[in-house]
Amino acid sequence: MAPFPESGRPTQKEKTLRAFRTYFDLLDAADYLRVWLLSQMAMFGLSLLGLRVLEMLYREGPMEVRAMAAKRGYPIQHMHALMCRMEAKGWVSRKIVRRAPAPVKITRIPKARRGKVEGRRVTVVALTQGGQKFIGTVIPTHAKAVKAPMRTLDGREQDTLSHLLRKLTEGDILKFIKEMTHVYEGEDGWRRAVASDRLASLV
Repeated sequence: MAPFPESGRPTQKEKTLRAFRTYFDLLDAADYLRVWLLSQMAMFGLSLLGLRVLEMLYREGPMEVRAMAAKRGYPIQHMHALMCRMEAKGWVSRKIVRRAPAPVKITRIPKARRGKVEGRRVTVVALTQGGQKFIGTVIPTHAKAVKAPMRTLDGREQDTLSHLLRKLTEGDILKFIKEMTHVYEGEDGWRRAVASDRLASLV
């Protein structure tokens, strides 16, 4: 990417190209780590999502499938399918329970239904004894696999990277919406510049 002008104030194009360069660097690093770690997980018959779900249950205890899907950003149908496969392997058990009914003023409930209101049915998942033993074996082994590529960074760099990634995922949604609105509502010149320069500027 070209250096910023002497004023030290980058143009919108330079800011955008810098953001794209960082974005693609992040994707490349994520792809590299994913390929490396998937080969490690294959030995246990696990996907990375499966590992993260088992670790979450190991750390937090029984959870609703809906809450698990929300935490991992996956459709609930996919999470149910994953739980079925894990249940077949004996790692988790599923149980359908009723949540406590939401508090509602009794005057808003028809007389015929008072005392009969039931909570929503939900699926709760927990690790089995076999699942606890399995994840207790996987985590130390996986930790060694994770440590290998991370040795490229010293302890302070790892802490800094972790902090920056958490900051990135928290984000500033209002600023993001403003930026995207600005881009798609008339920055034709900027879009043409990115289209023509992206290979030279970002690779």
